[in-house]
Amino acid sequence: MQSKKITLIVNIILLIAGFVCIAVGCFKLITNEVALATTGLGAGLVFLFSATIERFESLKGMSLEVTTRKLDDKIHEASEVVKELKQLAEISGHTLSLLAARVGRWGGAFTFEESYRLAQQVRDNLTSLKCEKNTVAHALKPWVTIVIADLGRKLLRPVTEELNALEHQLRREMDKIPSPIKADDPVYIELTQKISALSGHLHPGCDVSLLDSDKTMAAIEQYVSTAPELETAAKLKHLDNVKQWSSEVDFLLKQSDIKNPSLWIEALKNR
Repeated sequence: MQSKKITLIVNIILLIAGFVCIAVGCFKLITNEVALATTGLGAGLVFLFSATIERFESLKGMSLEVTTRKLDDKIHEASEVVKELKQLAEISGHTLSLLAARVGRWGGAFTFEESYRLAQQVRDNLTSLKCEKNTVAHALKPWVTIVIADLGRKLLRPVTEELNALEHQLRREMDKIPSPIKADDPVYIELTQKISALSGHLHPGCDVSLLDSDKTMAAIEQYVSTAPELETAAKLKHLDNVKQWSSEVDFLLKQSDIKNPSLWIEALKNR
């Protein structure tokens, strides 16, 4: 309201000045003072135009075009372009993350350090464009998923190796039973049951690639806890190793970022 009043006062002053200058210009024209008349009339027209410029759509003359009300349309168009660029950046970010997570999984994959650096660049790009937090998380989800899966396989490897060793040991004990083996031999029955239980646990095992990222750590703990023939001390050792990573994985799931990069780089160096 205050700005409108100020604008009105300024317009009135310009309007009066314009009329005065035109009057002076006309007077000078009558007295045959052409130079002063031209100056007065020109100044008067400028003042009058300045007082009424918002009423014009455009002014054309001497190769000069001044646009007034169309300026708002141009600003709106520019805003739409920025919005589209923002959407393009979001899509590009998601695509880059997806490629980094999936390309060359059999020998030519990104190292963790490379994929982490790319994820940081994607995050910085989207954040600078003021994208929503959930949009950034969506763009980085493929990377988060594959990183957690890689960690899961890393944690499961020593468990699987130990269970395989136990199965081989049981089969060697089975081979020591004198032939012919009797079906009701208690040693044979016991070894057969143990081998069957171990084989059933090992195959298909715990395929982390088929799990939701937020369920991976719980599934690994369950797999270790229910492993047959694995001694309690060995289970506790493996479970302790898994639990040490729980806070890191929780942070990654919530923030789509790494809390301790050096720890992850070392752990996934030779994935």
